[in-house]
Amino acid sequence: MLRKPKNSESNRQIKIRLIKALGITLLAFPLSFILMQPFSFSAASLLSSSDGNDFTINDFYNKVADSRHIATLDSNIVVVDIAESDRDGIAEILETVALCGPRAVGLDVLFADSREGDGRLIEAVRNCPNIVLAASVKKDAGADRFTIDEQTYFADSLGEVQVGAINFPTQQTNRTIREFRPDYTATDGSDIPSFALALSEMNAPDSHNTEIFRARDNEHETIRYYSRIFKTFTPDNLIEHAEELCDKIVMIGAMTDPGDIHATPVTNSMPGILIHAHAVATILSGSYFYQLHQYANWAIAFISCFVVIFLSLSLNIGIKGLLLRVLQVGLLYLSIRVGYYFFIEHNVIINFSHTLLMLTFGLFACDIWIGFTTIFKWIARRFIKPEKSNANNIYIR
Repeated sequence: MLRKPKNSESNRQIKIRLIKALGITLLAFPLSFILMQPFSFSAASLLSSSDGNDFTINDFYNKVADSRHIATLDSNIVVVDIAESDRDGIAEILETVALCGPRAVGLDVLFADSREGDGRLIEAVRNCPNIVLAASVKKDAGADRFTIDEQTYFADSLGEVQVGAINFPTQQTNRTIREFRPDYTATDGSDIPSFALALSEMNAPDSHNTEIFRARDNEHETIRYYSRIFKTFTPDNLIEHAEELCDKIVMIGAMTDPGDIHATPVTNSMPGILIHAHAVATILSGSYFYQLHQYANWAIAFISCFVVIFLSLSLNIGIKGLLLRVLQVGLLYLSIRVGYYFFIEHNVIINFSHTLLMLTFGLFACDIWIGFTTIFKWIARRFIKPEKSNANNIYIR
């Protein structure tokens, strides 16, 4: 009697396990997201108090990076807090700044209506060199075109003055500001630059960094927040630090306006003027993030889950469960560490959220597969009767 070689049988078993592991991984793919939905709010709330449904793994990387005892004092940008200043106070700030020889000045204040005694403010704005005024834009219905929604009421009377859109790319309150939009296409086909881009180009019109930024041609650009701080002055100490405004981008705005406080990846409450400052610094430093393609993120998740499930089907030792849980936790930790390394060292954003989900529910999918297989076998033995052979009166299963 001929026997099949052991190697042939072993190869057949490996092929069966590979096919089974592939099937279970395909099951884990949708299962991980279906099972995670009821817990998405509570799970995210542990990591993001600003909005439980608004959290990404990159926010975690930002928080960890920003908590290090490493910080860079930006050498290009100075922030001036208008504090409780009225229009005369803001005019005085602008007069002081103009005397210091700044490279560019960003005024993140909207003067929507005229008031008595605005003459001094108007003259201060007119005489301030290289100034960029704030404006808000709104989207036209049915088209990806924008028009000016609000701007300083006397902006048109100043002649050729640069305005920049201060909008953040979100329509909901308490949403985390991670990106900014470089510019907005107006209804006449011209571009309305963002506040950050307008200031960057005012700072150095022919700068290589702004050329690179425009060449990226991204609809949204990720802001690099972590480990960067800015010198900030108030009206009370502005005079004594006037020399520190020389040859700098001076950004003027409110640091304590409740209506202009936003959640960011590094903090739940950052003034809008500081978000614009980080966006400008991102352009000037050329420190851009590169997103790994979505298909690559899914491929990493699929392969990681497949490896765990294949090992689960292949191991046949007493401590199999313990080894698999250790491997599962180890891969979860490794995913986070690898993602953080590429985020910090190479400015590459790898979305390991899919990997974390599939590793979490991969073994559960394996249990479901084995459970249903056992049930189907029991049903087959219980309800499918053996066929009787007419030829030799024996039963064939």
